Amino acid sequence: MSSLSDIARSIEASLTSRPPYCSGTLPVPPEQLILFYDIGGKLDLSDSAPEELDKLSDACQPATFGVNKEDVYDESYRKARKLDIRNFATLFNIDNIGLVDVIRNALLEGEDENRRIKVEMYKLNVYDSFFKPHKDTPRSASMFGSLVVVFPTPHEGGEFVLKQDGHEWEVDFARMISDTVQQPCIGYVSFFADVEHEVRIVTAGHRITLTYNLYFIPETQTVPAIFSSTPYEQRLAALLYTLLNNPSLLPEGGYLGFGLRHQYPVETGMEVEELQDCLKGNDAALARALSALGVTWQVRVFYRDFGASNYRYNYLHKRIVDLSGSEVEDDYNYGWYMGEGAEEVAYASLDGQVITQGCYDYDPPENGRKLARVTKMASMTSSQSPYVTYGNEPTLEHLYGDVCIVADLPASEHRTIKEVA
Repeated sequence: MSSLSDIARSIEASLTSRPPYCSGTLPVPPEQLILFYDIGGKLDLSDSAPEELDKLSDACQPATFGVNKEDVYDESYRKARKLDIRNFATLFNIDNIGLVDVIRNALLEGEDENRRIKVEMYKLNVYDSFFKPHKDTPRSASMFGSLVVVFPTPHEGGEFVLKQDGHEWEVDFARMISDTVQQPCIGYVSFFADVEHEVRIVTAGHRITLTYNLYFIPETQTVPAIFSSTPYEQRLAALLYTLLNNPSLLPEGGYLGFGLRHQYPVETGMEVEELQDCLKGNDAALARALSALGVTWQVRVFYRDFGASNYRYNYLHKRIVDLSGSEVEDDYNYGWYMGEGAEEVAYASLDGQVITQGCYDYDPPENGRKLARVTKMASMTSSQSPYVTYGNEPTLEHLYGDVCIVADLPASEHRTIKEVA
C-alpha cells in the first residue's frame, strides 16, 4: 500500500504533467490576410515584398512591456515594434477559422471546455529581434490566457519558448509555416497568462503577430460538481480518491492544502473567494475533482510564521492582508492583527502530527484545526507585506501569504468520499 507522502507526490506530479499551451497552424482564406495601416497603407501578409514589410515596421512604434502594472520600454529586454488596435485594421477573424474551438479542445480541460470565452485583440507586433523571458500582465481576474497569431511572412529564427515548473517547450513558427505551401496558413500558440515565455532572435525577415487576451465570461455559479470524463481528470480524481480514503490521513479531520499552479491578480483587501470562478488549467481540474468526490473546498490565503520574537503562528484567511505600517507587539494576540476572516491553524503532516516551526516556539491552537499540505504551498499567487514587531527591541518582519485551494475534511470515521466512475 502506498504511503500518504507517495500518493501526495503522485498528485503533485499529475498537476504538473500537462503542457500549459497549445500550438499549430490553420489554413486561412487569402482575403483574411489583408492588413490596412497608417494612412493608406495596405499589405498582403501572404505575399509581401521585403520593402513592403519594412514600411510596416517603420510605421510602428517601439514596443513596451508590462512590469508591476506599468508599461516599460527597454531595448535590452525587448526589441520589437507595435501598432495599437486603433492604428490598423485587418480582415482576419479567428472565429471564421475555428480557432476559438481549437483552444477550447486543446488547452482547456473538462467543464472549462464549455465556458464562454471573450477574445480581445490587443496589438500587432513586428519582430526583427527578440523578447526576453517574461510573463503577461493579467488585465483582470477573468483573464485566463493569451493567444499569439503568427502571419506567414518570411522569417528565420524567432522561436517561441515557454517555460513552467522546470519544463521548456519550443514552437518554431518559421519552420511550421514554411511547411504549409499548399494554402496560406497562420501559426498560433495559446497559453495560460502566467506562463513564462520568450521570443528568440529573428535572424532574417520580419515576424508579424497579432496578440489577443482571453477571458472567461463569468458564469452564474461556481465550478460545477458534474464531473468530466477526460482521462487527465479521471487520473487525478483516482489519486485523490486513494488519498482521501486512507484512514491515516488527518484522522481527527482538518484541512488539506494545495498550492495554486497558476497566477491570478490579487490586491490588498480582496476576498480570495472571488477567484473560485476564475480558476484555470490544473487548478480548475483539481477543484472539479474535489467537488466530484464530494469534498468541500475553498480558496484561502495561508499565512505562515506570523508573530513577534520567537513565537510564530499560522493562519488561513479569506482575504489579502496588508500589515504595512503596523506595529505588532509581542503580546500573542496575533489574531487581532489579522482581522476578521482569519482562522488560526496548526501546520501538520499528512498523518496529523503537528510540525514545529523550526527554531521558533509554537503552541498549537487549543481548539484550532490542523492543515496539511498535499502539494507545494509556495503558491504561484502570493502576497507579502512588511511589519514591525516589538519584543525586546524593534524588528522588521514580513508577512508571507500563499493563495491556495483548501479541502475541508471531517474526522476519518465520519468521512465519506464518492467514487468517480
